[in-house]
Amino acid sequence: MIKQGKRVTVTLAAFGLMTSALLSGCGASNPGSSANSGSSAGGKTTDISIMVINYGKQFADENNVMWKEIEKRTNTKLHVTWVSPNNILEKTNVTLASGDIPDLMFLESLETPQFRSMISQGAFWDLTPFLKDYPNFKNVPDYAWENSKINGKAYVVPRPYPVVGGGLFPLIRKDWLDKLNLKMPETLDDFKKTLHAFVNNDPDGNGQKDTTGYSAMTSSLGFIYNVYNNTNGEWKEKDGKLVPIITEPESKEALLYIKSLYDENLISKDFPVLKLSNIGDAVNSGKAGSAGYAMNNGWTFTAELRKTNPQAAMVPVPFLKGPQGNKFTISTDGYYGAFAIPKKVPEDKVKKILAFMDYGYSKEGNDLANYGIKDVHYTEKDGMKVTTDKFETDLIDGNFKGVYILNSNDLVTLVPGITPEFYDINKKVYAEREQAAPKNPSVGVYSETRTKLWTDLKKKVDDMRVKIIMGQEKIEVYDAFIEKLKQDAELQKMIKEMNESYAQKTKK
Repeated sequence: MIKQGKRVTVTLAAFGLMTSALLSGCGASNPGSSANSGSSAGGKTTDISIMVINYGKQFADENNVMWKEIEKRTNTKLHVTWVSPNNILEKTNVTLASGDIPDLMFLESLETPQFRSMISQGAFWDLTPFLKDYPNFKNVPDYAWENSKINGKAYVVPRPYPVVGGGLFPLIRKDWLDKLNLKMPETLDDFKKTLHAFVNNDPDGNGQKDTTGYSAMTSSLGFIYNVYNNTNGEWKEKDGKLVPIITEPESKEALLYIKSLYDENLISKDFPVLKLSNIGDAVNSGKAGSAGYAMNNGWTFTAELRKTNPQAAMVPVPFLKGPQGNKFTISTDGYYGAFAIPKKVPEDKVKKILAFMDYGYSKEGNDLANYGIKDVHYTEKDGMKVTTDKFETDLIDGNFKGVYILNSNDLVTLVPGITPEFYDINKKVYAEREQAAPKNPSVGVYSETRTKLWTDLKKKVDDMRVKIIMGQEKIEVYDAFIEKLKQDAELQKMIKEMNESYAQKTKK
């Protein structure tokens, strides 16, 4: 097993490049299908260093059969630094500051101050002039390209991600609902009552009070603030202007709701220190009734749970209604993270890297990275891809899925190995979520002050919220904190810049 952070030789699938949190036709002899492709059968092999996030339980190594297959088809030799989602921000900042930047670098957020500064200094390629030469890039939705632009230019190749279906929104144990004669929760009040039942009414039938209602970390509670404010993202439109939701009264109401969950033992008591992997462990152990994940994880958890409980089903909650009565679900900007190429890479190599990525957006490349080799890792039956035992033993899942899906909703609905029945559930939920997801009004809006200061500001707010939730401070302290924050000169400057940019955006 490759340790996190260790640089290893891998292939496209390893960095997930051919398939992102969301998840067209080229022949194996010419996978890039581009005049600039360095991936055809002949020619010199291209070495590419990559740093990328990896959600796999176990990191595959360069001897993996899929890596070899993809390297063969793309005529590449890849050197990848795996990064756990638990420390992606720290690793990104350290790498950017070091100057030792790989040929292809994954950025979870394009608002990273160091990255923005380096863009202004000309440290990364503007890829705009090259993109037209790579036909499969056209399979990436236009909104993903548009929303990931910086100063109107394509400095990154976005990882397409479903507009709905991604993000941290509750999954829930449907078999527990059925056992306790409960309906799918539709409101936040319903959700709270459901968590009470999961904690107190022995849903796993072992005669012990040992189950968690909502297995939570700080970020997976964030959707509650959005439900109360009826907006996605960290800003909302109010009287034609953008305002940060952190200072809005609705956020105080959300905070008090979360505190009630904590006080009534309905969420993880140690939520401030838990990470995504901890939440997943709680679900897989059969002790959590709900957790915040992208909806594709519903089947992943279900498949694991069914190894010991054939009736288990961890399904996505379609929506939750807030106090205003609005149906709400999390939506994204149409991409999750993106890849940038530093200016130290020669132009000729840039073209070969883009050809390598372009293959991942083809149907052949995308299927290969998501599902593996046909008749080895999966077979097709009734239009469904049915995984074999080798799908798991060759570490296809986790290492090779979820990076560049062409039909973006497939990543969160048509998960490898999924049953037709569960696929139908996902499709219905996806359709419901499309009708219940307000847009993020701050997409494409830029403030230099926000880029520099938002991370620290948000941390201060999160720290104060945690203290209130855990009873370490009284709500009056929070009120004073917010009032002082409203008068902060830097926040006021940030709001001014955001609205100047928003005005320009809405003119178009």
